[in-house]
Amino acid sequence: MKRVVKKSPSVVAKKVLTQYTHPMQKDIPLYLQAKEYLKKEIQAMQPRENILESEPLLTQKLQMSRGTVRKAISELVQEGHISPWHGKGNFGHPAVSRLSMRYDLNSNFRMLLEQAGHEVRSTRSAWDEVDTPPPLQKRIGLPSEERYIRFNQTFYADGAIAILSVVHIHKNHLLKYPQEGVYEDNIDSFFQSHCTMGSEYVISWPLAKLDEKVATAFGLEHNVPVLSWEEVYYNILDECMGLIEVYFNPTIMDLSMLLHFS
Repeated sequence: MKRVVKKSPSVVAKKVLTQYTHPMQKDIPLYLQAKEYLKKEIQAMQPRENILESEPLLTQKLQMSRGTVRKAISELVQEGHISPWHGKGNFGHPAVSRLSMRYDLNSNFRMLLEQAGHEVRSTRSAWDEVDTPPPLQKRIGLPSEERYIRFNQTFYADGAIAILSVVHIHKNHLLKYPQEGVYEDNIDSFFQSHCTMGSEYVISWPLAKLDEKVATAFGLEHNVPVLSWEEVYYNILDECMGLIEVYFNPTIMDLSMLLHFS
């Protein structure tokens, strides 16, 4: 008679999590491992067959505490991957879990590109000094003669230009000038390290623009409109610190956003 060896719960849990954890990521907190496991499970679901396993069952299967599993579920609820239905359980939304480049969750362009599987490199140009950019005159009503430092930032995805941005920082808020070349910090850390204060919030306006130079840089026909943003950055004192004009290559950037209706 063939001997049947019953695996312990810890062995089962290790096998389950190994499927979703890179070998170099063993130090990732348990709740994030549980979160990744749940996202993969949700992605494989079908409509009307999208109810998640119960918390007690997940706790046993993953050999984690109830609190750890609940924290993972709570974050996925906040991000729109899961909806709780009182008395019936938690329901996963595979359509949401398959979205790429969700900018309602993450406005860090490097992370958006890396999460989409691209090898990313970013560069800054040399800076120059200019008057108040027209969008700030139009949207904020700032005087035209104020002085700003202007430079370009370019994100490459697998060697191709994915994002172009033109940064304007008011001279009154600048502590040190940006250096030309390759960089890895994000815009929030730039404000922290280069300006008198960090940015507290951003107001963004989505646009579609015809810009021959930008289209050419993206390898598009010059008459193809590109998605762009105008972002105005404010500090905690509600002072306008600067403007960033961002252009996205439509052949690389597949931006998405999840909306909830109350």
